[in-house]
Amino acid sequence: MEEKHHLRISRQTKEEKWLMPYIRPECRVDYTVGRILFAGEVAGFLNPMGEGISAGMESGYCAASAVMEHFDNPETVQEAYRQGTGNLKSYMQRQWSLVGGMAGTFREMG
Repeated sequence: MEEKHHLRISRQTKEEKWLMPYIRPECRVDYTVGRILFAGEVAGFLNPMGEGISAGMESGYCAASAVMEHFDNPETVQEAYRQGTGNLKSYMQRQWSLVGGMAGTFREMG
């Protein structure tokens, strides 16, 4: 990036150590840092069933839509994005609850 585009990373804000990022309680989603919108796995939209491209595409679409609809008023973009991904977040929370419930069942069986 630095060589080709004269860009450099001044600081790293998030470090991943595993193949799948750590899932925080209640599927917390990080929508933004400043005016940067996060989508897909970076935001926290992770499906425990292993499929992730649809969540990335849907959240990316919602981010783009929020920017387009609120381009003249950047302060409202984040809330529009948050609202636009409400169904996706709810779906992810249900998936993680299902997996969490199954984990308890497996522990009892073991």
